[in-house]
Amino acid sequence: MSIRSVLTRDLNESIRTCLGRAVKISMKCMVRMETKQDKFENRVLAFSACRLFIMTAKVPSRIDHHFHYLDIQAIESKQTTEFCLVVNDKRYTFIPADDRHNEIDAMIINLGVSIKNIFPSVPLSHIVRKLDVVPARRVQKLHEVARLVEAREPVPCGGFSTQYACMCDYHNLPYREEVAWDVDTIYLSHDSRELSLQDFDHLDPKDLVPIISALEYNTWFTKLRISHLRLSHEAAERLLHVLKKSVSLEEVYLDNTGLKADLAGKLSMALLANTSSLLTVLDVSHNAVEDKGASHLTGPVGRASKGLKRLGFAHCNLTAKGVNQLCHALSLNRTMSTTLTALDLSGNNMKEEVTNLYNFLAQPNAVTSLNVSGCDLLLDSIFGALLRGCTTHLARLDVSKNVFNTKKSKDIPPSFKQFFTSTIALKYLNCSSCRMPLEALKNLLLGLACNESTVDVELDLSANSLGPPGAHVLESCIHGVKCIASLDISENGLEQDLAGVVTAVSRNKSVRILKMGRNMANTKSKHVHHVVDAVVQMIQEEDCMLEVLYINDSRLKADLYSLLNALGSNNCLQTLDISGNLMGDTGARLLSKALQINCRLRQISLDRNGVSLQGLSDIAYGLQSNHTLKYIPAPLYDLAPCMKLSPDRTEAVWRRLQDLLHRNMAPQMRHSGQAFRLQQGLLLSSAQQMLDRLIGQIREQVRTLREKTPPDDERAELPLSRAEAVCEDAQRCKQLMARFHTVVMEREASGNPVELKLSQVAEQLHSVIAQHIEATVDRMLEAAEAECPHVLLSAVQQAIRSASAERVRLALPADQVRSALQQRAGSELAERVNELHVAVAAQVSDRVVDEVIESLTRSYQELTGDAGRKRACTPDVLKSHPRPPDGAEAGGADSSHSKEDVGSERSDPSPPKLEYLNLATPQLHAKKLNLQGRKMRPKSVVDSVEGVSAERIPDLLPSLDATEEEVDTVAELPASAYQLRHLGKARPRRAKSRAPTRPVVGEEGADVDTGLDVFFPPARSLPSSPLTSPDSESRSVTAWSPCRRWWRSPPRLLVCDRWQSGCGA
Repeated sequence: MSIRSVLTRDLNESIRTCLGRAVKISMKCMVRMETKQDKFENRVLAFSACRLFIMTAKVPSRIDHHFHYLDIQAIESKQTTEFCLVVNDKRYTFIPADDRHNEIDAMIINLGVSIKNIFPSVPLSHIVRKLDVVPARRVQKLHEVARLVEAREPVPCGGFSTQYACMCDYHNLPYREEVAWDVDTIYLSHDSRELSLQDFDHLDPKDLVPIISALEYNTWFTKLRISHLRLSHEAAERLLHVLKKSVSLEEVYLDNTGLKADLAGKLSMALLANTSSLLTVLDVSHNAVEDKGASHLTGPVGRASKGLKRLGFAHCNLTAKGVNQLCHALSLNRTMSTTLTALDLSGNNMKEEVTNLYNFLAQPNAVTSLNVSGCDLLLDSIFGALLRGCTTHLARLDVSKNVFNTKKSKDIPPSFKQFFTSTIALKYLNCSSCRMPLEALKNLLLGLACNESTVDVELDLSANSLGPPGAHVLESCIHGVKCIASLDISENGLEQDLAGVVTAVSRNKSVRILKMGRNMANTKSKHVHHVVDAVVQMIQEEDCMLEVLYINDSRLKADLYSLLNALGSNNCLQTLDISGNLMGDTGARLLSKALQINCRLRQISLDRNGVSLQGLSDIAYGLQSNHTLKYIPAPLYDLAPCMKLSPDRTEAVWRRLQDLLHRNMAPQMRHSGQAFRLQQGLLLSSAQQMLDRLIGQIREQVRTLREKTPPDDERAELPLSRAEAVCEDAQRCKQLMARFHTVVMEREASGNPVELKLSQVAEQLHSVIAQHIEATVDRMLEAAEAECPHVLLSAVQQAIRSASAERVRLALPADQVRSALQQRAGSELAERVNELHVAVAAQVSDRVVDEVIESLTRSYQELTGDAGRKRACTPDVLKSHPRPPDGAEAGGADSSHSKEDVGSERSDPSPPKLEYLNLATPQLHAKKLNLQGRKMRPKSVVDSVEGVSAERIPDLLPSLDATEEEVDTVAELPASAYQLRHLGKARPRRAKSRAPTRPVVGEEGADVDTGLDVFFPPARSLPSSPLTSPDSESRSVTAWSPCRRWWRSPPRLLVCDRWQSGCGA
């Protein structure tokens, strides 16, 4: 009689009722279990997916014993009639209920297969420590079945979901479906081998226990990250158990998990107990490990057979003692010198000497990243070790928040400069907050300047309190350091000396990122504009390579406006940070104007600027005409008050702004018409006036000469004709940019070769894709035919090929490929081509205008006979003043010399010349400067004094007489001081409404001017000025009396009176 026939229907139903319908039973067997010595009783063994139930063999049945498969320590069967299990050091012995001994082998195989189904990639011997079956051929079938399980199709993430369910049953905790779904879907889609418990920190702390336990025999995940998460006691114990058993974990991150010294000791024991450990990364940063815990962890660090790649002990409350012990273990492990690439010891207290750290760094090693920031190290000592062992591979070095031993220049070791001269892999250097002495700064910069091996270095010198002396060092050295790509000099108190540093940086064409914020907190307002002007000059240079500029938290206020005005025509900056400058709504309006014509900016940060809702609306309005700006970080500080006042309108404005930025993110084809028109306006505005005046002078001269020249004089007619031809060319050159734009448009209309080539490539690409899909389908069919040769007939294969071709035609038509290529790749290329068109056109037009001006100058000199005259050296600004009368030039050799020059000028029969005709080269330079000025938007009416722009105030001076002759010499200065005149002197004063509080000195009716002639010598009366009102003379004594403290009044605009004949007397 079969054993299964003993299990009656009633007994089976009773077992199912007892276990529940959810428990799936793979096998039930009637056996006899030894309950006492030599005493056996009938029992039913029910094998589920991960647990063995021992049931009573009578109705109603009940659970006598049950245990998890992971609790099985040994499986023994030394006889065919005996089956023994050792569970938690307790022995269970079973014998068959009848003479059919093959049921024992079936139970052993079922048990082994159930374990392999849960952990398919781990050997059975790794889970069950002892498998003793005699003879060995009895388990041969078990091994064969196990190999079949291993060869099956891999399950998602190494079967993590099944293993997680098994561990939930093992710990008697509820099974969370969301955990299995996240791992099988999200982690699998990203092919992630790193399990982060932050994805499940919303669960109850006890629910993390089975998640950690599932990694014990999982070979898919090689990284475990438990960051910023406090582990419970049970979770910590399971973590130690996993590290003791795991054969696949290579990287373990335990930063900020509340790890203490005692738990560090247990962690060390767990790592040492795992002889199959593959650990290469250990990070216990931000835990109170202290020296005691570090001494425990020196064991696994020193005994790592394959070495470690990264080791993190940042902010672990270590002292020099703990660091020395840790680095001593690194030195003892011979593999560390070739495997360790990243060492992080930042945030520890190393005030004492860390000799072992220096010894490890001094020997040849493979460290590429070293972080010792905030360790109170003496930088004088560490660079000697770095020079000996870290010049080959070290790429990232962070020594911030450490100090030098002394500020004396003679005590800076030579190794400090030699390291920067000899390093060949350095890419990032952080020396912020080091209170760096000036000599150390100089050695650093000179060392990098002498280094010809490294490039694209990111240098951080922020918060070093360099001050004006440091600014002078930077100004003299930074332009020669060609290996720097990013420079951070923020928060250094450079103040007004920052202008010279910016000028020096502009000469260094390798710097692409400049961070210079928080440097002008205590700068006087009269010096701020010099810094901003230097920045504007830097970004407007034609060969400027700067792409990222941070000028944040500088509180520039109205001084920022000139930078905003210069952004419109800027062609270099892609990222700009102007946050924390309090530019207000006026700055937002100017930024809006700049964005309307800027074609280069990609990102701009503008928070903490006091911008109201109106300012945000202006920026959104400017973005309507801008198609290149793609990202503006949310200005939370400025949005918060707006949300309080008008939440609906604020939301609408911000949504509109985000919609415009999202529009700019989409690829689109843009024409170059705006750029051409902008460049044409800049060039014409800068050269138009000069060209018109030159042409007018030449034509007037030609007309004069024609009247004096006989009609039949061909020799005299030749230069006149040549001059007229040059004037015609000069008139036509004004429309060069428009003509160039027409040429570009005609080229595009006739067939842009770039677009034509992209169309051809799109057609070829569509054919390649179709052929690729067809070849892939053929390979798939070959693989399917190899797996199912009896099912996949030729007719079926042909139908599959036809269906695949139709799917390709519908899913990826040729028009879609063409549009995708032209709109995405083509739009990017077209934008670059348009930029090149505009740049080349501007270059050609600028050169042609220069040649036209040269030709006009030569023609005028040829007509007037001044081609061979000596060029004057007098500055143009001095030529603009009227010539003093003859009486003012009496006496002295200088006066006679001046008269001689004036006489030479008067002896010239030619008509008076303009000052810009004296030399060709200076006038071209003037045109260049004028062009740079045109690229800046003029100051707005909101940035002026009483409605008059500051740039227009010189026009208030009385104009010169058009008939007055200009003198090409420096006028002799008068003996008396040059008097200044108040423009607001004649301003009506408010009538006093209160009586004076000071007592009146003197008798009533006494003349207040008595004694002034004696005390103050009588001064020469000032000439009258057309800028003063008629009644201003009545208040002249009051306005200019020394008794009146006029210098304490608010500053007003002062202008110089014209030279009068009495000034030289």
